[in-house]
Amino acid sequence: MLDFGTLLPGFHRYPFALHTETEVRFGDRSFPNEGRFLANTAMEFEGRQIAVWRLSAPPKSYDTLSANLVHEMCHAFQMETKAPFPDMMLGAFYPRDLSNYTAKHVENLLLAGLIYDFDPVKWGALLSLRAHRLRSMPEAVGYEQRTEGIEGQAKYVELKALAKLSPERHSSALSELAASLKDQGAVFDARRSCYDSGAAFLTVAEANGRLFPDPVSEAGTAYAGPPVGVPDLSAKFQVYFDAIDALVDGALGKADKVEVTGSKLLGFDPYNVRSSGNRLYHPNFIMCGDCEPQVIMGTYVTVMKGQTQELESVYKVRS
Repeated sequence: MLDFGTLLPGFHRYPFALHTETEVRFGDRSFPNEGRFLANTAMEFEGRQIAVWRLSAPPKSYDTLSANLVHEMCHAFQMETKAPFPDMMLGAFYPRDLSNYTAKHVENLLLAGLIYDFDPVKWGALLSLRAHRLRSMPEAVGYEQRTEGIEGQAKYVELKALAKLSPERHSSALSELAASLKDQGAVFDARRSCYDSGAAFLTVAEANGRLFPDPVSEAGTAYAGPPVGVPDLSAKFQVYFDAIDALVDGALGKADKVEVTGSKLLGFDPYNVRSSGNRLYHPNFIMCGDCEPQVIMGTYVTVMKGQTQELESVYKVRS
């Protein structure tokens, strides 16, 4: 039995639902999934926050499934305590800036090393680099920090739960976290990268009596420039974003313009959205409307007015 309060102060267990595209299992009840239960998340249901997990196949490990549910329960806790969530539109239109991605990759390399071998000098260098990036690109890096505070915290709690449920699987998960941080290609997905960097920041900070870096004032020493031997990410950068542009162009080439209710994009899957110019590719669903979101399942491309929530046009991709 997990003691939730030891994972995060004030944290407690939440009800959870498991679902497929057609069916939902909640407690001892089963009922049809009419489109409200989507992906892996937390949501309000019957007047309370619950965790939600999509089962696409039988779980390979119930310890891992339990830790994943704790991750989503953490989101329920964050919503209940009104934690500041990141702006999804900032994430969807995260700027394509090679120098920023390169500096973020250096941060991730430092974090990967600190997980297993803490060095206060490298920790100071990490905080200084983060403060420098925050001053240079406040909106983009502020988005990262809020995502680390939400998704990174949830992954950190997931890892702590897994350590109690299965130390062996936790050891493997920690190795996978370090490997992901070192992966040059992984840094270009800004949101997903923040799951790892946020979890690593919290893991390292807790293990070594440090503070999770939020305000610039915690940075300490002045930024001294990137370390020697920073990898050149330009080729991977070009390949990664060329592929996204081709994905969006290809989707539009087999899509039909459709009318939707409302003039705004009120919701989407921030984990899988991809942007090209002012166009957003959504592989699973979109939520459109003016006040109340209407869920529309399927693959869509939305053309936005600038980088706002205002819809210019919507295209449904033919399967």
